[in-house]
Amino acid sequence: MTTVRNVPVAETRFLLREHGGGDGTPVVLLHGVPETSSAWKDIAPGLAEGRRVLCPDLPGLGGSAYSGPFDVASVVGQLMALLDVELPGQRIDLVGHDFGGSIALAMVGAHPDRFRSLVVANAPFRKVPALRAGHIPFFALPVAPELLFRLGGPHVVDVMFKLAWKGSRSLDPEVKAEYTAAYTDPGRVKAMLGYYRAVARPRVAAAVTRRRAPRPPQVRAERMLVLWGAADPVLPIWVGESVQKDLGSDCAMITVPKAGHFVLEEAPEVCLAALQELLAEQG
Repeated sequence: MTTVRNVPVAETRFLLREHGGGDGTPVVLLHGVPETSSAWKDIAPGLAEGRRVLCPDLPGLGGSAYSGPFDVASVVGQLMALLDVELPGQRIDLVGHDFGGSIALAMVGAHPDRFRSLVVANAPFRKVPALRAGHIPFFALPVAPELLFRLGGPHVVDVMFKLAWKGSRSLDPEVKAEYTAAYTDPGRVKAMLGYYRAVARPRVAAAVTRRRAPRPPQVRAERMLVLWGAADPVLPIWVGESVQKDLGSDCAMITVPKAGHFVLEEAPEVCLAALQELLAEQG
């Protein structure tokens, strides 16, 4: 059973989807772009036996209201405030895809005592393929991205999925409609671009001034996994291998053949099995 509710905390009114119950280690699932927490609809129920599984819409995206700022530290602060309300004092298993994966890395780096496990799915850490991920600097530009979404509307979201979805399974039409509605709303588009601009612009400024961009912190958890769609045309498999290397020898990596960037929706059965094995409670 899924419950959907609004949780006002800090400067965000979160839309929160919750599955399951019990006193097992809770799981928090963070979606990417251009998705909402509905991205987890085929994953979350399978993780919910004996524990709570929380799937928030990221601040400012989907059904969550937040006006910024959208730098990683600020977004992490909003999410940690939500966890302090919903899961006070509990250690958490954290899974993130795409932008949600990058935020998950930052959350564990800043608050290692709060997290037992970390899973990163098709999300960069310290290395980004500039030639493949050209949308990142484009979305950081002023005016032009807003104009693209204003003129392109649903077609832009459709193209984003067509380019990066490589699996044989189709995206659920109802979920796709939810994504399209979320990422054609001007307020949500502004928030999404705020995420990209907050990440990309400091890197560009560092390159122009020939300064080294700030290095992300060390990230460690008891259990760590990199889960990767091997056919991702945006973040190729070497990016996943670099994430695994940066997380250290204790981090495992599972690649999913014939799956693209949206691996959790393209191959949910494979991903769910991997998550169930990693996050199982030890008897």
